[in-house]
Amino acid sequence: MNKNILISVLVVFVSLMITTSCDKISEPYMEKGSSGVTGDTVRKLLFEDFTGHECVNCPSAHKTIEDLQGIYGDRIIVMAEHVGFFARPKAAPFDYDFRTTEGDDIATVFGAISAPLPKGMVNRTKQNGDYLLDRAAFATAVSLVLDSMPELPDVYIELDPSYNSTDSTIDVDIKLSVLNNLPSGKYNIAVMVTESKIIQAQKNNDAAVGDVPEILDYEHNHVLRGAINTTWGEEFADGALSNGQIFNKSYSGYKIGKDWNPNNLSIVAFVYYADGSMANVVIQAEEVNLK
Repeated sequence: MNKNILISVLVVFVSLMITTSCDKISEPYMEKGSSGVTGDTVRKLLFEDFTGHECVNCPSAHKTIEDLQGIYGDRIIVMAEHVGFFARPKAAPFDYDFRTTEGDDIATVFGAISAPLPKGMVNRTKQNGDYLLDRAAFATAVSLVLDSMPELPDVYIELDPSYNSTDSTIDVDIKLSVLNNLPSGKYNIAVMVTESKIIQAQKNNDAAVGDVPEILDYEHNHVLRGAINTTWGEEFADGALSNGQIFNKSYSGYKIGKDWNPNNLSIVAFVYYADGSMANVVIQAEEVNLK
């Protein structure tokens, strides 16, 4: 083949490839590469970490969760709930009270309130007949959601929080975009507040994590502080959900605690099935920093 003709054919071929590979995708915007959906519009999971400052094995569990976040990034939304015997305030330096009414309610329903800690829970689904996971099972449970399910979520959650420093209150606007048809039933949205970088004492038996038997300046992260719209959230739909549906929710005037640092607060929201055979199962979770 003549060299000039060959060059012309290649130019046309490349042009066609560029033209046919750049599809416009409607809102919410996302890009799809060779490895699947990328960007913010991806499936995320809620990881509930049942913990306590007197739980000697809990720092090792925290490290496991951090390692998983190192692999999956912000696709893992963590909510650390200090519950049960190991979370009770004791003599200094273990006199700080991390507990919340909401955390106790959740732990009671799912069995963590009296369980030996640490325990984890992924998307409030049962693994081998139990909601609660031992540390050795964390990675498998996370992989079942993030590696085995489609990357595109069934619902996309957009959070737009704001903080009023005058009266120490939080407002948050939420947009839910349905990206897949879902069966008839009740659907709830729960909105929580967590705080990171809380420096308090923690018991520990893992020298690879820190001082043994106590870490006096331990950094507690993702700590559940409270619920903006109650422990179990609020129903936003009753019936089948259709691809393309949009739901908007707004909450205002949530008062933060006196010892909370607004610079370290995050808003965590998750959508879940509220009834039927899939009751409690989290469909999608999202997190944004308050400030």
